[in-house]
Amino acid sequence: MRISAYFVLLFCSLILAGCDRETPPEKMTAGEDIYGYYCKNCHENKGPGANMERFAGKQPMKPYKIILMIKYGFNQDSHSMPLFDQLSEEQADAVARYVVSLQMEHINR
Repeated sequence: MRISAYFVLLFCSLILAGCDRETPPEKMTAGEDIYGYYCKNCHENKGPGANMERFAGKQPMKPYKIILMIKYGFNQDSHSMPLFDQLSEEQADAVARYVVSLQMEHINR
């Protein structure tokens, strides 16, 4: 009986140890999560809006152009964006597709 109680306690401890932990950014795979971690705050304050709301009336960017901006940065006129070379190609692609989806939501507004 004492051994089974020990295993139940151990099992519960292991489950609870994994609770309330955020996924580390290098392990994130969803475009929305990665965008929220790396991009949203700056876009909200300086760019096209946290959810691309200041993008209204413009054509969405091509995903490959967004990936290039993510991986190599962007600096033109008064617009700039740092590079995020720590993101994998898959993460950059996920962010690009998410950004295009946000842009599409605001095209006809």
